[in-house]
Formats: sequence, structure tokens, C-alpha cells
Amino acid sequence: MSQRRFGTRKIKSYLENLLWKGLTPFLPWYFDERHFENLYRRKEDPWSYRQSPFEREKYTKTLNAIPPEAQLILEVGSSEGVFTELLLQKGKKVVGIDVSETALTRAKNRLQKYGDQVDLRKFNIVKDDGLQETFDLVLASEVLYYLGNKNILLTLEEKFARFLKERGYLLLVHFYPSGKIIHDVFLERKRFERVWEEITYHPERDYIITLLQKTPNSSSP
Repeated sequence: MSQRRFGTRKIKSYLENLLWKGLTPFLPWYFDERHFENLYRRKEDPWSYRQSPFEREKYTKTLNAIPPEAQLILEVGSSEGVFTELLLQKGKKVVGIDVSETALTRAKNRLQKYGDQVDLRKFNIVKDDGLQETFDLVLASEVLYYLGNKNILLTLEEKFARFLKERGYLLLVHFYPSGKIIHDVFLERKRFERVWEEITYHPERDYIITLLQKTPNSSSP
């Protein structure tokens, strides 16, 4: 990659990061349940998850980051079930949650052949707290920067720790560099430790994948 192209992308990433940080207080008001429901009603596969080579590459790297012992997975923001199906094809059992009924309906139609291997539910990860299971791994990919400020992320950090089994994993995938700020929040209270992290510099969008593991006796606040 040429120095000029790398420099241009660094500037773009820096400006995007500043914009994200400035808009953070307003994100929960704009990106609410109604926003996502309307988005899915207007267009199927609004982010081109099925066709995008960039998304497929990111999906492959995300799959490769999942420890083999992680068999029961909570997928936060499961959307229309595109990545969910890749998990199921790997033999994982998945509980997928999303705020959009339309997205969940499409996912259920897509994944009905997998039967009891998948369970799709309408669930707001910020407002709701009714999951009874504990999981081997929680996956949050491209969702956390819609949810708002650091206080909300710290609330989710405590919630994710409760949702996980002892020494369970939290896998985070977001655009870089804002994703690095988000991922580091989950290390602040020592409920999680970093196992592995990789930044991918991509012509379309840079992104970061971080695998965290729950520390012993970390479920309590």
C-alpha cells in the first residue's frame, strides 16, 4: 500500500473517530428500535451482508477467532441471520437476539432447517435482562457503537459477564479506530482480560477484532 493511500485512510479514520465521539450522546435517540425496524422494512439485507466481499472476509476472520470449545453462542444483533448461519454450519448452537421483528422473521425463514440448533428472540440488549441461559461466548459485531456512551457500555460489560459461563469469551468486532475505544472499555473493571486482538487495514474500512475472556469470579459487580 502506498504511503499516500495509507495517509489518506488514516486521516479518514481519524475524522470518522472524531465524528463518532461527538455524536455518541445522541446515538441512542436516533438508533432506537423504530429506526432499525423501519430500515429492515424498507430494504432486505440493508448492509449487503450476503453479497459484500468485504463482509465475507470479515466474517471469515470472525469465525476463525472463535475458540473451538465455544459451542453455545449468544449473537447480539443477529439481523437477518447471515452470520448466524455460518455459525450453525460450524456446528455451534446459537441464540440470536435483535430489536427488529422484520429482521427476525427473515432470519427464522432463512434458518428454519436448523431446528433447535438456533433460537431467535426479540431482545433489547440495553433495556432487557431476561436471558436465562449462560453462554460459552457472546458475540457483538458492529452493534455497540449504536448504543451510546461509556456508561451504557459499562452496563453491558457487567451484563455480558453475567451471561457468560465461568471463563467464557466475549468477541467484539467493530470499525477501527472507534472500535478500539469501545473494546478497551470492557477491560476497565477487570471482569475481562484480552486474549487476542487484530486490526485489519482494509481498502473499504479498517476494523478490529478483539477476543476477551471472563476473569475468575467476575460475574458480580
